[in-house]
Amino acid sequence: MPPRIQLKHRRAGPGDDDGWSLTLADMMTLILCFFVVMVSLAKVDAVRFSTVAGTMAKAMGGPGTATAAAQPSAPNLAALKDSLAALLPLAGGEVSLKLRPDAVAVELPAKAFFASGESELTTRAREILTGLAPTLRDAPYRLTVEGHTDNLPIATGRFPSNWELSAARAGAVARFLIEAGLPPDRLQVAGLADTRPLAGNDTEEGRAANRRVVILVSPAE
Repeated sequence: MPPRIQLKHRRAGPGDDDGWSLTLADMMTLILCFFVVMVSLAKVDAVRFSTVAGTMAKAMGGPGTATAAAQPSAPNLAALKDSLAALLPLAGGEVSLKLRPDAVAVELPAKAFFASGESELTTRAREILTGLAPTLRDAPYRLTVEGHTDNLPIATGRFPSNWELSAARAGAVARFLIEAGLPPDRLQVAGLADTRPLAGNDTEEGRAANRRVVILVSPAE
């Protein structure tokens, strides 16, 4: 009788498998490469890509990604204010300048520019605007001319309310600048009546401060 052969089952070790996990990993890698190639061949929205890339770079502490077409930097508003301030001695202190977030505000008091309840420019107003016009005309600025009044009501045949008066005064300044050579497409006019007071309207001093025309000077786009 032949001897009985006993087979012992060998327990699998940690490094022994059928290779299926390695095969699965290779397959997943190939699928990932396939999708990367497909995406790279697709049309890319450059603007959206630059925006997303810049946002991610900033979030990671980087300087951001430059867009394909670099945007021109806006002129320094402080330098613009200084260049306009050089003309103010001609105005005898009747004009003031204020910096706004996106513009320089040239404030023209109505007392020097208009007779009470009127929109015709005074001789002094024409002198002041004549001094400012060359700088405003020869540089690439956008201008918004705002008309402001106090809260005292007006009701005349020409001006039924302060809305019409403020708009007419702003329009008179704009017309003068156009006649001085400023391109009309760089100008816009706004009549704001008494909606943007600088001071209280309960005193004559406050009402006088509120009656004004403001030329907002900002870099052209």
